[in-house]
Amino acid sequence: MALSDYRTALVTGASSGIGRATARALAERGLTVHAAARREERLNELAKTSGIVPLALDLRDTEALYDRLAGLEVDVLVNNAGTGRGFGGVCTATAQDIDTTLGTNVVAVYHLLRALLPGMVERRRGHVVNIGSTAGLYPITSAIYGGSKGAVHMLGSNLRLELRGSGVRVTEVCPGRVKTEIFDAAFDDPAVAAKVKDTGIEDLLPEDIAEAILYALDVPWRVNVSTLEIVPNEQSYGGMHLAPAERG
Repeated sequence: MALSDYRTALVTGASSGIGRATARALAERGLTVHAAARREERLNELAKTSGIVPLALDLRDTEALYDRLAGLEVDVLVNNAGTGRGFGGVCTATAQDIDTTLGTNVVAVYHLLRALLPGMVERRRGHVVNIGSTAGLYPITSAIYGGSKGAVHMLGSNLRLELRGSGVRVTEVCPGRVKTEIFDAAFDDPAVAAKVKDTGIEDLLPEDIAEAILYALDVPWRVNVSTLEIVPNEQSYGGMHLAPAERG
């Protein structure tokens, strides 16, 4: 299966960032794209300019999730919705922070798979794209967020084994820093969010990740792009991160 073999897609977290860019890119390639997010007004704006089908939905509302997706035939599922509440650490997180992050980043992903995978397997046509994170591959000082993305990483690895022989492919895309609203939503204090965002490096754009997703979808049927790790040119792991102006 290549991208031309797919007809429909569901992209979660489509009101901004990576989800919005991916929904646009898939619609431009001719797919009918169902774009899911909580912010209905943003989805409606996106629909006016891209032709996507808006699906206002809080993924943590499990009953509503199954109700809204009942009977929906989807070839491409992009599990992009995510949040970083409790990013400051377990000791300072609220119980609601934990429930929000794990409910969005992990639990909802499983329910989306349960709702849509059986149809893919039955049709022997489908592709699951999970948006993970480099935080799920390497330790960071955020056990809640990093742990949730680590769960997504292991989910993909096990799901590929579970789906062997079904014709359904599974890809995990693990971005590093991307210019999105995640830190604005993660912290209640705008000053703290601004400090976390200001690293002195040039972050990736959401369109960079959308382009990588299209690559994974468009390879020949014999190929499964299992994991893509994509980071800004100036981002690495271990040691100090120096902005160009700080180098000798």
